[in-house]
Amino acid sequence: MKKSEQTVSIPINVTPEAAWNVIGAVGGVDKWFAPVIRTCRVDGNKRHCTTDAGGFTEDILKVDHVNREFHYAIPEQNMVPVKNIVGMMKVWQGENGMAVIDWHWKFDVEEETEAQAKEMLAGAGQMGISGIEKLILSGN
Repeated sequence: MKKSEQTVSIPINVTPEAAWNVIGAVGGVDKWFAPVIRTCRVDGNKRHCTTDAGGFTEDILKVDHVNREFHYAIPEQNMVPVKNIVGMMKVWQGENGMAVIDWHWKFDVEEETEAQAKEMLAGAGQMGISGIEKLILSGN
């Protein structure tokens, strides 16, 4: 196993405040990441999610409303060939006042599956960030 990282940074056509309202709410991931997350429930500092491949629990590490940062850890999951995921989502203001979402992961991975894992995480990040934009623009 080795340590690795992946980041996606995507501008979306909503305000940083609107994007943060979705991410900073912590719950409701099933609303913006519906292709992957089927249910989402928050209980204290744990977020419990289910997917078609099973369920997993996230440890909520930090919700920073001032800096618009959300940090979490997923010790075990069965969707991506990695272990010990530590993720961070940050919302900042890009050009024309619109939001940019950075989604960064650190994780343990076998060298032979690292490229696949990074590609999977990048795709998931793009899907999730697009889902946040679609949710906000739909008015839900």
